[in-house]
Amino acid sequence: MLSSIFSTLFSMRFVITAIRLATPIIFAAIATFIAASSGIGNIAIESIMTFAALAGVLGSYLSGSAWVGVLVGMAIGVVTVMLIAFFSMKLGANAFLIMIALNTFADSVAIFVMYLMTGEKGTTASLTTPILGSVDIPIIKDIPFIGEAISGQYILTYICWLIVILLYIFIYKTPTGMRMRACGLNADAARTAGINVEKMQVLSLVLSGIFAALGGVYLSLNYLKIFSRGMVSGQGWMGVSSNGIAAGNYWVLILSAFIFAIFRAVAIIFSSNSALPTDLVNAIPYIAVFVILTVVSIINYYRVKQGKVEEH
Repeated sequence: MLSSIFSTLFSMRFVITAIRLATPIIFAAIATFIAASSGIGNIAIESIMTFAALAGVLGSYLSGSAWVGVLVGMAIGVVTVMLIAFFSMKLGANAFLIMIALNTFADSVAIFVMYLMTGEKGTTASLTTPILGSVDIPIIKDIPFIGEAISGQYILTYICWLIVILLYIFIYKTPTGMRMRACGLNADAARTAGINVEKMQVLSLVLSGIFAALGGVYLSLNYLKIFSRGMVSGQGWMGVSSNGIAAGNYWVLILSAFIFAIFRAVAIIFSSNSALPTDLVNAIPYIAVFVILTVVSIINYYRVKQGKVEEH
């Protein structure tokens, strides 16, 4: 049994699975990161992914186009973050309480809407929904090992990789990105310099909503190909945790998200090959989140204590 598990862990199947599992977590991580760059802590990623996943399926079903479903999911993500911005920035409500509320009832609202549309409370499998496929890359697909890992991935996975690169350029190399980061570092100083902080924060929230929505749409239109209750299952929180681990370092953020995906892939392999209780195996990614965050917190504590970094 152990030999079978270890042979799977070091197989191409494991690499492909990890890459596919990393996509929604990376989307969630960059969604959290872009909001945090302007000083907004967006912890509503889980709920945005849930709403967008369902909206993507329903949009695809009603329009007959998977790409329309993607756009509908993105629109729902933007609407959600704009509601957060309206209640917190205009009405003075506590943004974190709004986000906690969204995360709390997201699954229930999604199930209710799904029941109205399909008469089902479990999945949208009864709907004939156009979905997004995978893409074989010419030439690269014929390269041993690398071709198997890179070619044949879902189309939103390639879009995710492209966004990761473009977002880095946007945040660190463009005037708008630098102004956004200035707002996150010191909002008062940014205002003194003539930067419209509220505008930058709204922009970062809109981008955050789009990226989180793409993570949800990926799950329902690419990876699982249906919407099912509880399908996001903590992946939004893994993205939030990745941002906490990164502490502002963009590439550490991406690496952290991929590490969480590896642990999810390990959990899947153990669940199909192990005699361990299923609930215990499924808890592996969340135990990994707890352990990694604990270790990072201890390291940061001693770095502050030794004066190597300033305490925030």
